[in-house]
Order: sequence, then C-alpha cells, then structure tokens
Amino acid sequence: MVSTLKQRVKRLIADAASVLAWIEEEHKTGIRLRLDKKLSLWARGFFSRSALMFDFEKYDPDLFVSGYTRYFRTGRINKYNDILGNKLACHFMMKCLFGTGVPLTMAVVIDGSLVGIDVQDNDIVSWLCDYLNGGRSVFAKPVVGSKGKNASVISTADELRKWVSGKDGYIITEAIRSHEYSAKIFPHSLNTIRFLTIVDDGGPYIVGAVHRFGTMKSAPVDNWSSGGIASTIDLRTGVLGPAVLNPTFFGNGHRRSRFHPDTGAMIEGVPIPHWSQLCDSLLRLANRVSFLPYLGWDIAVSPEGIRIIEINGNTGLDMLQLERPLLIDKRLRQFYVAHRIIRDSPRPFHDQ
Repeated sequence: MVSTLKQRVKRLIADAASVLAWIEEEHKTGIRLRLDKKLSLWARGFFSRSALMFDFEKYDPDLFVSGYTRYFRTGRINKYNDILGNKLACHFMMKCLFGTGVPLTMAVVIDGSLVGIDVQDNDIVSWLCDYLNGGRSVFAKPVVGSKGKNASVISTADELRKWVSGKDGYIITEAIRSHEYSAKIFPHSLNTIRFLTIVDDGGPYIVGAVHRFGTMKSAPVDNWSSGGIASTIDLRTGVLGPAVLNPTFFGNGHRRSRFHPDTGAMIEGVPIPHWSQLCDSLLRLANRVSFLPYLGWDIAVSPEGIRIIEINGNTGLDMLQLERPLLIDKRLRQFYVAHRIIRDSPRPFHDQ
C-alpha cells in the first residue's frame, strides 16, 4: 500500500515537472503562428515549432512522435532512468560496463572544491593545472542537466581556478577532439552523432541517427536546442544529408543547407569514416545495457576512435524526424505499442 502510494506520488511529481518543461519549451520557441493553428497542433501533442520542422503535408502527422509523447510517455520505458539523469552515476555505469571508449572524468566539483574521480591524486588541483599547462583542455558540465546548458571548455590553469570558485555539482572531463572530417565542418565544438536504439525480442536495433554540428550560436556545444544544426545520416552508407537549421534560432522555417552556416564547409554528401564498424560497435553496447531498452546515444568520432559522450533515457526526437517521421519504422512502432507508449491505430489529422 505504502509502496503503491509512493509510486503514485513519484509519478505525479514527474508529470508536474513534465508540464513545466513543456510550457517552458513552448514559450522559448517564439514561433509565430495563428492561434487556430497552434490549438490544432497542441491538440495533437505537438509544439508550435513542429509546423516549421515536420512535413505534415507529405506525411500523416500520426507517424511523428509528438512532443507530448516524448515528455509524458517515453520516459517511462526504462526502469532505471534515474541513473542516466545523473552524469556522474552514468559515468560510473559506463566505465564499468563499457571500459574503453568512455572519456576520462577527472574530477567532480563540490562546493567550490575539486574531488578526483578517475584521477586519484593527492592534489587534484595541481594535477589539473599541470594537465592544462601541457596545452590540453578540459570540458566542464553540470552533473544534472541537459541540452548543453552551462557547459564550458577550460584551457588554462588560471581559467580553472577562476571557474571553480563558487561552483557546485559539475564534472570535469577530458576534452575530446573531433575527427578531421567533422572538425573541417566546424572546429569550435565537439560534433557528435545522436543515435536512437531499442532492444526488443529481435535484439538491439538502430532506429535512426543524426549528426550534430555546433555553430557560433551554440559553441562550445553542438546541441540542437542551443543553436546547433543537424544532418540526417543514411543508416546504410553513413553519408550525411543536408544540414537543417533549428527555426528557434535561425528562423525561415524548415531551412536546409548543403553547407555549414558559419564556416561554409560542405556537409551534404560527407561520409562518416568506418561507419559500418561504428554501427556494429553501437549494437554491441546497446545489447550490453539491454536492461535499458530505449536509449539515445551521443557518440563522438575522434582520431582515437569512437567515444561515448553520454547516453540518455528519454532523448529528444525532433532532430531524428527532420527528414521523415520515426513511426514509419514498424519495429519502433511495435516497440512503442508493446510498452504502451502509443496505440497502434493512427487517426486522421484535420487542420483547423
């Protein structure tokens, strides 16, 4: 009885947080649409920006995973999502299960003090200063948080000393270098690949993938929600499609470009090195954590190989649906139905 009550209270708190997150997300987009259009979209669970991002004329809107589904339903698929919401706990899990490929987490910041994690040194501050003085950089991000908010690249010992003062709840990791193909497109952020995987009765499966690139609006991160851009990847070949610019930051609707908006570098048609090996490795990793059957992966291709930057239990899906809706994939649709995320009976969309 008590256990059931606790679960209900926890669900109510989670739903309340989702409502607040939904309102914040809708408010910050600043997309101007007629009220009747917005009401029509909201009734179907879509944010206003969906009208500019998704091709509702070409595809049945019921084939898109809506914002409502993502905020209120898909987060229930994994039983242990709480682990993934804490970057320090997630790091320990990845280090234990994956070993290689997980970036070094040097320290955690607690009340303005540094505590060593992967680096066990009696004077972690001096160790990090020596590391930085050697011409390398570190990456700092909140232990709890998403969308690249409050992340920083620290390149000197003086920067570290100034930055750490008054900080609490951050981890400091090695700064991963982008592979040459990616750095040529945009050199001022680590440009990552967002994969969506599921594990069902047929085993691990890659649903889709999109390459993120930073811009001068988003640097030092590549997050779409911070002003980064996204390029859909052909899963068969690993070749990049045109870049799509987030209308919240760039306007002009579902704007596509073959080139990076800041550097002018070509994006469309660029192949990702060792694509088939990358996908095979990812499937093995997804199978290793099959107790988390629904995951978004942020993977970096570096000169040293693939690096697992983060895994997310309730990943954003907008980027993965820029070219076509996710629910075209029958296997994902069946997975969602099995987990009671959607009904397997799409209904027609009538725009008001």
